[in-house]
Amino acid sequence: MPCFDTISSQDLARGAVLLGTGGGGDPHVGELFLRRQLQRGLQPRLLPLAELADEAFVVSVAGIGAPTVLVEHLLSEAALQHLLQQAEAFYARPIDALICAEVGGANAMLPLAAAALSGLPLVDADGIGRAFPHIDMTTFGIHGCSASPALFSDDLGNLARLSAVDNPSLEHMVRALAASLGGSLYGVLYPLSGAQAKRFAVAGSITQALRIGRHIREARAGSADPVAGLVRFLDGLEPGRRARELFDGKVADVRHETRDGFHWGQVLLEPASGSGEAVVIDIQNEFLRARQGERVLAVVPDLLCLLDSESAEPLTAENLRYGMRVRLLAYAAPPCLLSEAALAVVGPARFGLDSPWRSFLADDQGRAPA
Repeated sequence: MPCFDTISSQDLARGAVLLGTGGGGDPHVGELFLRRQLQRGLQPRLLPLAELADEAFVVSVAGIGAPTVLVEHLLSEAALQHLLQQAEAFYARPIDALICAEVGGANAMLPLAAAALSGLPLVDADGIGRAFPHIDMTTFGIHGCSASPALFSDDLGNLARLSAVDNPSLEHMVRALAASLGGSLYGVLYPLSGAQAKRFAVAGSITQALRIGRHIREARAGSADPVAGLVRFLDGLEPGRRARELFDGKVADVRHETRDGFHWGQVLLEPASGSGEAVVIDIQNEFLRARQGERVLAVVPDLLCLLDSESAEPLTAENLRYGMRVRLLAYAAPPCLLSEAALAVVGPARFGLDSPWRSFLADDQGRAPA
């Protein structure tokens, strides 16, 4: 397991942005928070999923709210420590390990910092293999695990204990709570046994994010085209998962709106060459769908990633600005998200999109789409 330092924490943050597909919260604040723990000599411990005891008690730690709000908040050590202490009293048992609800964005960094602060190990896994905007959008939820009872706090230490009849109901309750407490919360949720975590979590996702971030950093020094190199790297990273570059362009228009606890938006990309058809990307915290005219280039649960054209730096949705030169990547979703049961929870229809899921590789003949 890696020993974290400033470089590795930056690598992890970069990889988490890519896996966050534009959402999950800007990891820069989370990376600074983790770096502070490292500077104090507090080193987080990563626990391989297979080594987790079946009888262990595991909970997810996550930031919840609109990424546009999360980036404006400094993380509070006192509030996070208080939340974890209250969680043990709430569940009436010691917590044995933490796990990421999602590996994307700040929600990969916050649990690692929480592990450093608390001394608890962080399982090298997560609940979705990317980022999604709803609490119930996890492999845990897909397989019937309840996200509640759950505990939530703002950065002032206000606490709310919630129990819901199902995960979508908890999602509605938490969004209302977040709106009343400034737009962002910390949460301890998805109380699981070690056996449940081993059955349903996406294994190795923290080290995967670290490897992706490290590759991007090293490719800048050794490649004339780090974006193309990243596509090749992702294409061979996991059996059965492929990556493709879909578009090379610039941001011609971008709309941002914070509403109902989410960041909503739409991005218009024009071709870098100045000719050809534009691409539109729909956003709800994450990049959900890329369209070129009537043609859908890629759609959830496949991962859509926007990268800086020259540096291959992954970009978050809330930080997109007019004139940025970007390249659009698609990375196939983990196979566990493509079952009928999973698509009912994380497929296009769940976001109100009228595009059925179809792999961006369906017409692939070894070439990037035109």
